Amino acid sequence: MSTLTADCVRHPSEPAKFRCRQCNDNLCVACRAPSERDLCDICGQYRRDAAETERRVAAGLPTEPVRAKSRAGVYLIGLLVVLNLALSGYLLLWGKQEANEFAQDVVRDVQIVSRAVEESKDTQGRYPASLNAVLDRLPEASRDMVRSGVVRYRTDEDRTTFEVTIPLGPRGQDTSKP
Repeated sequence: MSTLTADCVRHPSEPAKFRCRQCNDNLCVACRAPSERDLCDICGQYRRDAAETERRVAAGLPTEPVRAKSRAGVYLIGLLVVLNLALSGYLLLWGKQEANEFAQDVVRDVQIVSRAVEESKDTQGRYPASLNAVLDRLPEASRDMVRSGVVRYRTDEDRTTFEVTIPLGPRGQDTSKP
């Protein structure tokens, strides 16, 4: 057996008396695992824990201690789920009603402008080149929408067909164009 000339890695003021067979650290007698000759206390504890885990697995027991579930936590989570569902339902129903009213207003405005354009055909059956020709036939709210650019109007080259649109993007901007 060789003698160690190093100091203990955990107690530098003590001379090392053995080398741990698992971690290879030079250690003093105070660092030796109980009832072991060449195993430090940390590696010994690891081996005892591993042996206990193997014993529990072999016996069909859980390897980790099982904590009792807190009923208060379960009830709190359940309450939060119910509140979340209730709030979501309320917002969806309220938002749906508001969206329905908005969609009806948009359809109505498009119909008003389209009707005025239809009534403004010239003798050759061509539609107006712009909505300026029909502004006097529109209600004030529709006129404001045309002037602000919210209502879009296009005709083909021959002015035999037309299209009236109201983009549904933010603030009436066309979201299809970058």
